[in-house]
Amino acid sequence: MAFDSQGVRSLFRRPPSVYTAEGESPRHASWLELFFDLVFVVAIAEIGTNLHNNLTVEGILYFLGVFALVWWVWLDFSYYADLYADNDVVSRVSLVGVMFVVIFLSQTVRGVFHGETFTFGAIMLFLRLVLTALYLRPGPTVADAGTKWFVATWMTSELLTTSVWAASLFVPDPTRFMLWMVAFTINMAGVAVMYIVFDTVLVQVSHFPERLGLITIIVLGETILAVSFGTSIATSGFNFEVGPLLVGLGGFVLAVGAWWLYFEQFDEHIIDRALTAPRDRLIRARQAALVYVFSHYLVHVGIVATGVAVIVAIEATADGAQLDTLVRLVFCGGAAAFVAGTAIIHRAILQVSSETPFDTRVLVARGATVLLLVGLVPFGGMLSPLGLMGVVALLFTVLVTFETLVNPWVEMVFPPVNA
Repeated sequence: MAFDSQGVRSLFRRPPSVYTAEGESPRHASWLELFFDLVFVVAIAEIGTNLHNNLTVEGILYFLGVFALVWWVWLDFSYYADLYADNDVVSRVSLVGVMFVVIFLSQTVRGVFHGETFTFGAIMLFLRLVLTALYLRPGPTVADAGTKWFVATWMTSELLTTSVWAASLFVPDPTRFMLWMVAFTINMAGVAVMYIVFDTVLVQVSHFPERLGLITIIVLGETILAVSFGTSIATSGFNFEVGPLLVGLGGFVLAVGAWWLYFEQFDEHIIDRALTAPRDRLIRARQAALVYVFSHYLVHVGIVATGVAVIVAIEATADGAQLDTLVRLVFCGGAAAFVAGTAIIHRAILQVSSETPFDTRVLVARGATVLLLVGLVPFGGMLSPLGLMGVVALLFTVLVTFETLVNPWVEMVFPPVNA
C-alpha cells in the first residue's frame, strides 16, 4: 500500500468542526475525555492536601484561588471538547499532551501555597497558549454570516486572557496572583457576555452536563478517600477505635447525601435546551445555563473542602482534640457552599427546561440548611469533632428526606430537545 503523504498532511491540517451530529441521543463523553478527567484527580488531590497542611486564613484563600484556576483549566478544555468534535489528530494529540502537563502542574501547587508562584504560572501560561491555539485553529471557518462576530469576540477574549496571564509572570507576588484573578474574571465574564449579547452563537450538540457530572463524581471520591482514612485509623494496631470510625461513617453519609442532592434531578440536555430555546425566552435560557455552569465551582470546591475537613475531624477524634474555628469554617463552609451551589443549579435547570418555578419549599429548606451550616462555624466549638460531624450529617439526611417526601419534581418530564 502506497504511503499517502498528502492524506496525512490534510489530516493534521483539517480544522475541527462544531459538533452537530444528531445521530447520538444523548451525546456522551469520549474515552479520551474520560481519561482527561481522570488526570485531574491528581491536581485536585494535591490542592486538598495543601489545604490540609495549611489550615490558616492565607491557606484557605490560596485554596479557593488555586482551585478556581485549576478548575478553570478543566472547564476551558472540556468546553472546547464539547464545542468541537475531538476526532482530529491535532485536538487529540494536544489533549493528551495537556494531560501530562496537568500532572506536572499538580506538583507545583505546594509552591503556590508557600509564595512560589512562578513555576505554576509558567505552566498555566503554556496551557493557556495551547488552549488559545486550539480555539484559534478553526478560526472563521466555523462561522457563518450570523456567528462571525461571536467567533471573533471569542478569539479576542482568549487572546486578551492569555496576554494578561503572560504579563503576570513579569510582576512579583501578590500582584501576580491578582493578575491571575483578573485573567480568570476576563475569561469568565467574556463567555457570559458573548452568550447573552449575541443573538446567534455557535450551536453544538452538547454533553457538557455529563462532563460536569463526571468531575463531580471525581471530587466526591476525595471524600470517600477521607472515609477510608477513618476506617484505617479505627482498625490499625491492636486497639479498635470507635470514634474515628463513626466520624468516617458521618463522612460517608455526607458523600451519599451530596450525591443525591446533585444527581437526583440531573438534566443532561440543559445546554442543548438553552442553545435551542424559543426566541422569546432564548436569552433567559442562556443566562440560566451560564449560572448552571459557573455554580459548579461552589459544588466542587465545597465537596473538596468538606473532604479535607473530614480527614482533620478524624485525626482530631483520634487525638482527643477539638476543631478550631478555621477547621469548622472549612468543614461547615464547604458543606454550605455545596448545598447553595446545588440549589442554584437545580433552579437554573428548571428555568431552562420548564416554565415551572423552583419549588419554594425546597428553596427554603436548602436556604435554611445553608444558614444552619454557617451558624455552626462560630458555635460548633461547643461540640466534639464527632458531635459536629453528627450534626452536619443529620442536616444532610433531613434535607434529603424532606425533598424525597415533598417530591416537587414528580411527573416533571423534559420533552425532547427538537420537539
